[in-house]
Amino acid sequence: MAHLEWHGKWLSPVAWIVLSSLAGACTVLPEPLSQQARLSRSQQDRQAFLQGTAPVDHPITLAEAMARAIQYNLDHKLKRMEEALAQGQTQLSEKDILPKLTMQAGYMSRNNQSGASSISLISGVQSLEASSSAQRESGEADLTVAWNVLDFGLSYIRAQQQADRYLISQERRRKVIHDILQEVRQSFWRAMAAQRLLPELTDFLAEARRALADARRAEKNLLQPPVKALEYQMGLLETIYQITTLQRDLTVARTQLAALINLDLNSPFTLALPENGLEEIPRFPSDIQTLEEIALVHRPELREEDYLTRIDAAEARLALLQLLPGVNLVGGYNTSTNSFLYHQNWIQGSLQVAWNLVNLVRAPSALAVAEAKGEIAKARRLSMGMAVLTQLHVAKIRYDQTEEEYRIIQQMSQVARRVYQHTSHGEQSQTKTDLERVQTQARAIYRRLQKELAYAELQNAAGRLYLSVGVDPLPTALEAQDLDPLTALLTHSLQDWSAAFQRAADALAPTVKPLSVYPVLAAETQPDRPPERPLATPFAQQMLAFQRLGSFESPLNVNRIPSDGDATGAALP
Repeated sequence: MAHLEWHGKWLSPVAWIVLSSLAGACTVLPEPLSQQARLSRSQQDRQAFLQGTAPVDHPITLAEAMARAIQYNLDHKLKRMEEALAQGQTQLSEKDILPKLTMQAGYMSRNNQSGASSISLISGVQSLEASSSAQRESGEADLTVAWNVLDFGLSYIRAQQQADRYLISQERRRKVIHDILQEVRQSFWRAMAAQRLLPELTDFLAEARRALADARRAEKNLLQPPVKALEYQMGLLETIYQITTLQRDLTVARTQLAALINLDLNSPFTLALPENGLEEIPRFPSDIQTLEEIALVHRPELREEDYLTRIDAAEARLALLQLLPGVNLVGGYNTSTNSFLYHQNWIQGSLQVAWNLVNLVRAPSALAVAEAKGEIAKARRLSMGMAVLTQLHVAKIRYDQTEEEYRIIQQMSQVARRVYQHTSHGEQSQTKTDLERVQTQARAIYRRLQKELAYAELQNAAGRLYLSVGVDPLPTALEAQDLDPLTALLTHSLQDWSAAFQRAADALAPTVKPLSVYPVLAAETQPDRPPERPLATPFAQQMLAFQRLGSFESPLNVNRIPSDGDATGAALP
């Protein structure tokens, strides 16, 4: 008894110690990453950024830049991985359709013999002696096949939904490719303008700063009237400010292009001019209605909505199936080492039906919800379709306006260059001052830069129109191509813009009339400025009115070429 009391005195403290230790072991404290771990992660990421990227040892063309973006852009790699994951999930969901095949095995042992007796329900007297039908140690195993007919139907529909989600991932990858190619196109032409003009801008800024230093010395030595000297300096400073602002904008374009094609941001690279130079103007079909039909069929956002609509329709079928009773078929093979069993191996089967009668009450609500989902999917698709048509019309209007702006700026650049030539000759004959020469040179450089940026903007507007239609730049799958074959395919695609539209239009036949680009190409052969293409619909005319009033904003809005009166600087003298 004393022994038990001694244990009782110490049992409670020991128990508390054990419980406290277990509770402490289960406590999870936040553990931030160390600085060394973050540094190691950053070094690994920097090495992984450019892993697998082909080196650049030659000038990069626009087609190669696009091919590199498709092959090496990190955003596109992420979408390809998501697409592969969706494909794996689709294959996994297909396995859920199969019946369940379960194998079980077990071993049982007890310290005494199991047994039981029975009594009569009439007399209450024990009818048999205590007996046993099981050994103290035995093993059992079974192989069971279970198939629920209702689960089979539900799994089949869910597998179809997962297949549609895989197709949605493909359309999202298409959208990423379209966006990347458009960003590459825009950055390439701005970087091309930087490559062509930055050396000239640097030389001019150096000359302008020397002229500014000479003007300050002339003011200090009283070689000129003070007001005239200050006006001269002010004109030079305004010119230097405007050119420096444009120089800054151009310098960023190369970094943006390097990031898109996954090049080392610190490594130099050069761009190659297209074979046709910088004077070619992209051409598109003039039939806006055909472009609308192509956009409504090919835009990845609308295709995604088509699959989402099928998923919602399948969800409605799932709601109906869940109202039905479930039928469960079970069959299996069993074996046991219990020697008391008359048959130690046997096959058994069963059929079970289960029906939740509450589903009868839920049926009207479930059907109403399914119908509401279908209506929402339809409304969502219509809303997306209208947005697509709006983007198409806005892109078409802006392309037409950008083309006109480019032609005007092209003429302004030619006139500014001729003025600079006359001023240079006038300075040599002492009829023009040095300030006039510097100012006319600045205007000529500024107009030439505007022309280069206007052409880049024209290419950007063309790419936006191409993107708004949703036409793929290549007729074949992209992932199967290496860099060189992909570059060759893109080169051919860029040389013939109309081919992609023609393929898309042929795929719609005979639902729409044949697509023709010949009226536009014929207009281009005229020596004078081609006539304005009429807007096909009142909606397009209304959009043009909004655009001219400056009251319409769209995600397709891009940076406008700065004019003389922009906030980037005062007007050139």
